Amino acid sequence: MIDTHCHLDLIAREGPSAEQCLLEAEQAGLEAVVQIATDLESSRFNESLAASWNGRADTELRLYWTAGLHPENGERHDLLPGIFKIVRENRDRGDLMGIGETGLDYFHTKQFVEEQKEALRQHLNLAVELNLPVVIHTRDDRQYVKGSCQAVTDTLRMVRERPGLTGVLHCFTYSYEEAMPFVELGWKISFSGILTFKNSHTLHEAAIKLPLECLMVETDAPYLAPVPHRGKGNMPAYVASTLHFLANLRAERLGESPERVIEKIRENSLAFLRSKDNIIPRAPA
Repeated sequence: MIDTHCHLDLIAREGPSAEQCLLEAEQAGLEAVVQIATDLESSRFNESLAASWNGRADTELRLYWTAGLHPENGERHDLLPGIFKIVRENRDRGDLMGIGETGLDYFHTKQFVEEQKEALRQHLNLAVELNLPVVIHTRDDRQYVKGSCQAVTDTLRMVRERPGLTGVLHCFTYSYEEAMPFVELGWKISFSGILTFKNSHTLHEAAIKLPLECLMVETDAPYLAPVPHRGKGNMPAYVASTLHFLANLRAERLGESPERVIEKIRENSLAFLRSKDNIIPRAPA
């Protein structure tokens, strides 16, 4: 099992340390965890944590990481040079997975929409330059509302302007219709614990209709703990609940083997973690 998106630095503020979370994840059967950045401080934290953790001889769990600026911090363009410096300096490090999280978030306020778009544009341009995948956050509403999809629509337009760019829509909260244009571009769709909530009908339908080849799972810990942990602080180890819910959902509705679904999601996740070394070089403009 692989948790493709979590925030160990945020967990550690009020809960167990990053190292303890990783040890518990390994005990739960995880083979890899992806630590995602939201700003300059977390990008530095990720760089340091991955170096120390992956140098240990007492664990087989692999820690991957990213550097990037979350769209809720999108107006902080002053942080981008420092973040991008980390990306450039670590581009060829085996545990640097990609850039992010970045994206567009219109949920709390639209005051900084243009600043968010500019930050996203710079992230995407760097991803193209360095052949790195991108972790994308998009949000319009707390739950899916048909017709309220401007963040994901604006993101798609910017992605399409950069042929060959690869990435993942993390913590996906939209419908099959919003996902498929990204899937057709070779992108992955990652489901969080929201998928396990009984009223997430639109997500259930998306998880059934989307091709198995594009699916991944995550925790987004410390947020969005899946059932049966809902209401508690989330942990990378809890990704198992989302994974098994997804496998059982496709088994019940599509007749797919749960074991095959779980193995394919593992394959998808491993391929994505290593995608920066497998991206076909882009032709000169």
